[in-house]
Amino acid sequence: MCLVVVTVDVVEVSRATAPRLAGCVVILAAAFAAAAAAVPGRLGLPGSSSAIWALAAALAVAGLVLVVRPLFVRPVAVVIAILGGQLAGHGLVAVRDWFNINGAVGIASHDLATVVTFAAGMAVGGAVATCVGVGLSWRDGLARPRPWWVVAGVLVTVALPPMVGVTIGDSDLTTLGQVALMYAIPWGAGLAVTGWLDGPASTAARTAVVGSVLIVVLS
Repeated sequence: MCLVVVTVDVVEVSRATAPRLAGCVVILAAAFAAAAAAVPGRLGLPGSSSAIWALAAALAVAGLVLVVRPLFVRPVAVVIAILGGQLAGHGLVAVRDWFNINGAVGIASHDLATVVTFAAGMAVGGAVATCVGVGLSWRDGLARPRPWWVVAGVLVTVALPPMVGVTIGDSDLTTLGQVALMYAIPWGAGLAVTGWLDGPASTAARTAVVGSVLIVVLS
């Protein structure tokens, strides 16, 4: 009997501790993404935007909520996965952009190495946060699938890049890929995942997508 009680206590402690540790990791990832965005800004070249700062700040807040209120783990984890995916996409696109800028105007080799390293760091930090969010979201199982949300997510992922390309008058493959990495894939995945979530987690996923859209529009 005592062994059963001790085992239950250990399980409960681990379930409370894991989200707190994950929240600390997410906060560090958000801080690193913000630091990475600051370096390109100091060089006076494209590479950071108010959207990145807002996403990093929102990610840090989500990590802090995990530390302070681990009972909200699943809804917050879903938000973390969506925000982290967008930061990872921005980082990947920034790496390519810096090499393009270097080819067009020329950047000192040490400066190029610095900004590429930090852009890659943003991608890694966002990817780590995404993995943490996905892992925590899935640990309690999935709800009965609702296919209409999956369909909506696929439509956003597939249709958004060409729509943006037509709107800005630039539909080359590079532009479509950038839009997909930074926006379409994270938003589409966020909508699709609501098809396997219920309650607060499902609401959190949709809210994160809408909030991310507003961040991009306002920035």
